[in-house]
Amino acid sequence: MSTKEDIAIQRQALNRTFDDLWGCFDMAERVLNGEVLPDRLIPNAGSPDFSPLTELLIPEPLPPAGSEIDGCSMEQLKKLVSSCTKCGLCATRKNTVFGEGVMMPKVMVIGEGPGADEDATGRPFVGRAGQYLDKWLASIGLSRDRDAYIANIVKCRPPQNRDPAPDEMAACIAYIKRQILLVKPQSLLCIGRIAAHAMLDTTDGVGKLRGRFFKYDSIPLLVTYHPAGVLRNPEYRRPVWDDMQKLARFLNIPIPGRS
Repeated sequence: MSTKEDIAIQRQALNRTFDDLWGCFDMAERVLNGEVLPDRLIPNAGSPDFSPLTELLIPEPLPPAGSEIDGCSMEQLKKLVSSCTKCGLCATRKNTVFGEGVMMPKVMVIGEGPGADEDATGRPFVGRAGQYLDKWLASIGLSRDRDAYIANIVKCRPPQNRDPAPDEMAACIAYIKRQILLVKPQSLLCIGRIAAHAMLDTTDGVGKLRGRFFKYDSIPLLVTYHPAGVLRNPEYRRPVWDDMQKLARFLNIPIPGRS
């Protein structure tokens, strides 16, 4: 991959080439119009600024996968994720699942990783658990289309929906951290043990972590159960409702009547 110095040299050379071409066309036009004799040609010094064109033709290189990603835009980060080969999950994925929602949302929801539906579509939380998550958000007047952003710790589906391995999480964690900086949420909601462990660097269970706010890089962070776990264990429904009410109070959202 070209370095920034290589890019600068290439752009200078291309600019000079454009300037020379412009001068040739300008002189030819002046001769054809009878403005000057061929033996008295003077190259045109007023050629346009071709730098925007050269920047388009020779863009700045993206940071290589696995390198420092500070400074990446959201679009650059998405491209890095889409081509990532930092762990073995790249060999079995159909699609990377980057995340979606609005910028500067009231809440950024962080799960553990994509499932089969997400792997097939490239979108986060679109299966049964995702539909259940949408109901959780709606219960306190939130929506992924209006005031939420949803992403996962790992961006590729672990085979058979197993837990992400430690090396897979380590390979991916910089992506979610950069996403948080770019998204700028008012709050974070970690759903499930894997997400909570990754963001809080703890081994405590969800039952011990839920019900109180933590801080991640000065952003309030709340932990609750994963929608898939609640679908399997209905006894978690009440604790989740309590957690969603706590989130709504923090965000100063009037809590609708429970249906």
